[in-house]
Amino acid sequence: MSQSRITPNSNASYVVGVDLGGTNVRAAVLDRHEQSLGRHENTSDAKGGVVRTVGRIAEAVRGAALAADVPMDKIGAVGMAVPGHIDVPAGKIVWAPNFGHFDDGLYIPFKNIALRDMLEDELKLPVVMDNDANVAALGEFSFGAGRGTRHLVMFTLGTGIGGGIIIEGQVLRGATGGAAEVGHIIIADGLGSSANGAHGRLESLAGRDPIIERATLKMESGRDTLLWRHVDNTDALQQHITPKIIDDAAEEGDALAIEVMQEIGHFVGLGITNMVNVFNPEVVVIGGKISRSKVLFDTAVRTAKATAVGSILAAAKIVHAELGDDAGIMGAVELAWRVVDRK
Repeated sequence: MSQSRITPNSNASYVVGVDLGGTNVRAAVLDRHEQSLGRHENTSDAKGGVVRTVGRIAEAVRGAALAADVPMDKIGAVGMAVPGHIDVPAGKIVWAPNFGHFDDGLYIPFKNIALRDMLEDELKLPVVMDNDANVAALGEFSFGAGRGTRHLVMFTLGTGIGGGIIIEGQVLRGATGGAAEVGHIIIADGLGSSANGAHGRLESLAGRDPIIERATLKMESGRDTLLWRHVDNTDALQQHITPKIIDDAAEEGDALAIEVMQEIGHFVGLGITNMVNVFNPEVVVIGGKISRSKVLFDTAVRTAKATAVGSILAAAKIVHAELGDDAGIMGAVELAWRVVDRK
């Protein structure tokens, strides 16, 4: 766990959870009864440099405290979900490509940024932070679909594929904080895009862009589909089609759309199988907007049942995430309470 330079107030009745995103930063004050007392959201100025981003985070924390009518000195700690590779004990951002600044027109991403210390200097409160996918998994574990378990694996399906792993109630971070990159599991070597990683990664096969590409390639072969009703210019198919449009068509019984979502669901199911066989979780939580597809989800479950070790899968439930966009904030709240209570 992060080693704050400020001693937490173990008698505190409140903490703040922060979800730092590339566009906005959201903060919420919660009490020990899981009641959200006040929230605040503002822009994160992700490309404005670390000083501006720290200022925006502090603004969100103070805004949430004001909305909750809770004095800052009554807050025990601030927990934060941060996108990127995070060194949790050191409180540093090792690398965060979505945050940085421009120098003579050249974009320089955050590297080795002591974000925790800067925030503690600004807020005069203990701060703990972790990778956003890890924090979302912790949120579902503590307050959502994984409540009451000790072992959880989470997949978040969106533009990319992220996730987190909880073992014996603790976030699995690995030697340098880089563990649980479930989107980089190799499940079909040689297939899919090699952008940001090797061919055959789950993310390169089941992320947002691969879903769209799979659908439009089928359309370009001349097949009939309801997806054509969304297209004005056949030279730019991928600009008109989204995973939601594909899933909506699948729900209407469109054969091509169903085929696409089943193929994607199969890849996700193989990812689930790998995690089940290695980590023996009690629950596998599937979150992110793309996971709302019934065809995809049902196919993923069928594939996992067909390919995982039966006796291991029997101990695991495969379920939808429950917290939605609040998974990051709630996981950050749990991080903060663990600092306050010295768990």
